[in-house]
Amino acid sequence: MAVREGTLERFWCVKQIDIFRDLSESDANALERITTFKQLKYGDTISTEGVYLLKEGRVKIYETPPEGEDVTLEVLESGEMFGAVEWDENEASRKVTAETLTEAVIGIISAKNFQFFLKRKMHLAAPFKRPLHQRIRCAINAVICRLKVSETSKPKLTSGKTTEAINLLHTDPKSRGGMTNPFSNIAFRSPASRLALLLQNYADAPNQNRKIVGHGAQCTLRKLSTKKIAQLIGCAVENTEALFNQFKAYKVLEKRYRRIRILDPWQLKKIANARMVSLPPETVKNQENTETYEQNEPLLAARPTDGR
Repeated sequence: MAVREGTLERFWCVKQIDIFRDLSESDANALERITTFKQLKYGDTISTEGVYLLKEGRVKIYETPPEGEDVTLEVLESGEMFGAVEWDENEASRKVTAETLTEAVIGIISAKNFQFFLKRKMHLAAPFKRPLHQRIRCAINAVICRLKVSETSKPKLTSGKTTEAINLLHTDPKSRGGMTNPFSNIAFRSPASRLALLLQNYADAPNQNRKIVGHGAQCTLRKLSTKKIAQLIGCAVENTEALFNQFKAYKVLEKRYRRIRILDPWQLKKIANARMVSLPPETVKNQENTETYEQNEPLLAARPTDGR
């Protein structure tokens, strides 16, 4: 399987969050001071370099191929965010556009100001933990709902308010502790770079099982579900699963259930360092192509000959 050069991305986006709900009051106030809100109409395009907070409406990011119909890459909902990097339309090999699907209200922040904001707010991490007062309110509502149910001879758990309160208390991932990922490791990165950096940092943590091999230390990571990893890198679950399939196709790692075995730490590091570059599409190995992985040209950079 021949491995081609990675693809430069124009937009990055963070899903599975609500930036306007999940921030604490002090963080929200600091973010508001550097944000300018703008009303957009249906079909308006967004191309200027910067960071965009989607307060109301929906936005899609799509690619227009030389032939055929447009291909939707992402659809963003209220509360999610995305960014655009500097892009030369004359030199770009792809035509990628962000466009509103409805009327929308978007907060606009310059890339420089948002980077400075993240440096001052190093505690921000995904998945966001909802502010304490919101979590307390949800817990109280859940207790009240349970008391009402216990007083009823025939409890009905299908009412909208009751189901919502109980689900918020027990299934909302934002209310749970555990592993988090600094937001500075998510913003201004392609999904492939985020995933590689997350796995690299997790593998470098203490108490990981390692085995020294030719180009680095192989290790096995346990208890990492695809759903949890998707939350940690701010991507949809199906997109995260597709990323894992690409990593497996290039023999960067193996994944089975909640166990991930990193096969090529050097290549993983290269993908992590290529901040706005995505993996090239997988190619199907045919009978004429009998090259092995070691014979192929590398994924994003040349493999060193000294074994480092």
